Amino acid sequence: MTVSSAGTRSESSVARTLGRTAATLMTAGMIIGTGIFGALGATAEQAGGALLLAMIPGGLVCLATGISGAQLGVNFPRHGGAFIWARAFHLKTLAFIAGCCYVGQGIVGTSVVSLAFAYYSAQLVPGLPVHLAAGAIVLVVIALNSFGISFTSKIIIGLMLVIVTLLGVFVFLLVPHMKVTHLAPTFDNGPLGFMTGAAIFFWAWDGFMRTAIMAGEIKDPRRTIPFSIVGGIAIAAVVFYAVATATLGVLGAQEIAKDDVPLFKAAVQAIGPWGGWLILAAAWTASISELVSDLLSVSRVALAMGEARELPAWLGQVHPRYKVPRHAVLAIGVFVFAVVLVFDLRQVLPLASFYLLVWFAITHYSALQLKKGQRLFPRFFSWFGLAGCFVLLFFIPPFALIIGAVSGLIPAWQASRLVIVDALRRVE
Repeated sequence: MTVSSAGTRSESSVARTLGRTAATLMTAGMIIGTGIFGALGATAEQAGGALLLAMIPGGLVCLATGISGAQLGVNFPRHGGAFIWARAFHLKTLAFIAGCCYVGQGIVGTSVVSLAFAYYSAQLVPGLPVHLAAGAIVLVVIALNSFGISFTSKIIIGLMLVIVTLLGVFVFLLVPHMKVTHLAPTFDNGPLGFMTGAAIFFWAWDGFMRTAIMAGEIKDPRRTIPFSIVGGIAIAAVVFYAVATATLGVLGAQEIAKDDVPLFKAAVQAIGPWGGWLILAAAWTASISELVSDLLSVSRVALAMGEARELPAWLGQVHPRYKVPRHAVLAIGVFVFAVVLVFDLRQVLPLASFYLLVWFAITHYSALQLKKGQRLFPRFFSWFGLAGCFVLLFFIPPFALIIGAVSGLIPAWQASRLVIVDALRRVE
């Protein structure tokens, strides 16, 4: 167990059960969720013919962030991610903002995925009440997150293998129907549209750092966490680009931009009705996988904040048998249930990217505080990732930027108050 900068041992209230192979496959499964299904249309709407290129900036920032997160995770192997890492360097205000942003991202991101699940389901069942269907799948996922990390990891890995197989068949069958002219990159929407698309698609890469966030449940974290993050991103990148290229080759950027379910449209157009069934099966599987992993990681951050008394203490309680934060799982799940009954898919997607970028920026800043002997990689990666986060934040759509910034003022004020109160107590 690594000794923290405060000189105390970081003990975890959960069990260490995930090895290298399971953690790597689990990381890939957490990334290859509904992002490619739910974000492709919104990205094409902004980036136009530069769709494939717009997927790259976010991927590079995520790789740099994964490297920063891996270095922090091996030095502070507890659940909580940037919330715990910032606190280790006595950055309590940033820690509180990071924790609130990740919980916010978890709520918004899980809502996005459940709505994507419902929209794809509506292609099969005309007239399906989308918001009620999204709420129903949220309730199922709450139950799946209540029985321990070993059980949950097996579900995620199993679902990931099914998703990759189904998407592999999808790509294979679409290749003969692709038009090479559709793949030629064009910056018809200009640099602003390109970067806005990159900022929106950024959310689709989410999931790569969750093994670092759940470091308290990883065996031999110093070796397992870096390997699982880099390996998971590599697997996901191959899948993302294969699927996006095939879809773009069949539909073209303009057609993708018009639809919230472009993969379904491409499958039906190229393969026929049963192609729609194929992609629906993949979307359903991906949605469940993404939802399970979203709730899994965000509940661990809420657990850490509850243990630190920066959220209600009952969120920091772990079930004595299954070693999971059931209170946190239930509270966040109920909040998501309420959100999906009100909002639509494209309304909440950019907000998820905003919260993630703030969380990642604090991760990089925390990584820059590591001493030379604690580093696994040069500081360049943290500086590059930090700069990338700020650049992408600049291109978040204005409404999401305003909502995110305003909602961030509340945790920032609360965190500052906590720091002042703590300082006064120390003086007394």
